[in-house]
Amino acid sequence: MIALAALLGSVGSAQARPEMVYHIFVRSFADSNGDRQGDLDGIRQRLGYLERLGVTTVMLTPLYPSQFYHNYFADDFDGIDPEFGTMADFSVLVRDVHRRGMKIILDEEIQYVSDKHAWRMESAGHPESPHGKFLLYRDATNRAPVPTLLGTNDFSAWPGQKRQIFTVNLAEPAVKSWFARYLSRWADPDGDGDTADGVDGFRIDHMMDDLDNAGVLKSLLADFWAPVIAQLHALNPRLTVTAEQADWGDGAAFFAKGGVDRVFAFPIWSAAGKLDPAAFAGAITWSNVVVPAGRSQLVFIENHDTQRFADGAARRGEILRLGAAITMLTGWVPSIYYGQEIGMSGRQTDAYPGSADARDIPLRQAMRWVPDPLAAGNAAWYRQFRDAYNTPDSNGPGDGVSVAEQDKARSSLLNTYRSLAALRARWPALGEGTTRVVRQEGSLVLIERRTAGNEALVLFNFADLAASARLPIARDAVRQYGSARRGNSGLTTAPAFSATVWTMKP
Repeated sequence: MIALAALLGSVGSAQARPEMVYHIFVRSFADSNGDRQGDLDGIRQRLGYLERLGVTTVMLTPLYPSQFYHNYFADDFDGIDPEFGTMADFSVLVRDVHRRGMKIILDEEIQYVSDKHAWRMESAGHPESPHGKFLLYRDATNRAPVPTLLGTNDFSAWPGQKRQIFTVNLAEPAVKSWFARYLSRWADPDGDGDTADGVDGFRIDHMMDDLDNAGVLKSLLADFWAPVIAQLHALNPRLTVTAEQADWGDGAAFFAKGGVDRVFAFPIWSAAGKLDPAAFAGAITWSNVVVPAGRSQLVFIENHDTQRFADGAARRGEILRLGAAITMLTGWVPSIYYGQEIGMSGRQTDAYPGSADARDIPLRQAMRWVPDPLAAGNAAWYRQFRDAYNTPDSNGPGDGVSVAEQDKARSSLLNTYRSLAALRARWPALGEGTTRVVRQEGSLVLIERRTAGNEALVLFNFADLAASARLPIARDAVRQYGSARRGNSGLTTAPAFSATVWTMKP
């Protein structure tokens, strides 16, 4: 196998690196002040770690104040959750991100608000109020709110709280104008036309054309999102808007109707999770149909809503390394969920029936900087309330799943990700090229990555056994990563659960 040591080292400046997104669940990433809450200064202090990993773009879960630990339902869209810091802290973070040549993306869930939001408190029973039309009600007196999400307004929130969520009236012109101004303020905080002090993009959570398929707010992609996104692009043409498709589909409508720049590559995620070579090849081929020229998708194997890849059978090291290669080498824009690079595990728990957000905490546990889950810097916020969360952490001391344990180990998963980032930076076809399936045969999938004057081949084996096939790999192709071998008989043999990269002479 090509030695990892030969691939490790400086990845180069962020400006020169191909784009790579790092998805941070803010409350869980890094605690800078000892309160166990992840915060903005904790992120800022870890930017050097992210740079060394090859990250060019940090994508943060919502920052606005919220009663919900995940911050997806706003008490107030303006401002920063005090447990994360202040607007001044955020400005310093943006400055330091940009100083390193990196970008920052904010997650926004604007379709709903909590019962503490001023729009709810002002509008309930008062349709004549300034925000009387900002939320959806079923009656003229604003006393019967339209149900949200699961057909209700009432939710159980961790730890043991009863909360309400209300639907924002995205069909109201004043609401569209309000959100266009709101998002523009994040992109250009001082309104001077210079966006250097603002964010570089947005992730739009739970994006739908017919919100919750309720038939109440329809044609949102064309009527709401397309004009709002056009206004943001006019402010900053380089700003990107990424749709999180609520249906976890291919995203075709979000490009065609909503004008988004990116979607999530859910079909590739699904195939990777099943270790299904035919589905993986099909997802790549279909992506080339769905994703328009000049736009892209985020390729991922886990996020804050999914089971961690490093769970169940995937705890095996070779499968984790295969997952790393799928993320980094498939094409488009790779997205790493915090802790994925060290193999953090976690799946939904059934220990908290009736509380959807509590059952997801294992997917969102503290980034493991050091082995002890309660050590300084590890943001174990879910341990702060006695008896509120009794499920053991998915990783603990002795299992090798921490940055401290993997940082200096050349063969660690962390250093595998670093080496793949260096490989992407070294070979343009791997970082910026197009992707096509050359052949799928049994457990093997051979893809071609190509850009102007540069070509690479990547061979994946999704099986637990070595596999061989006659593949169109030129004799002068140079193996840069992995350990598949071409024999004198013309057969190429790939080890179980592996990825191998060859580069071609120009």
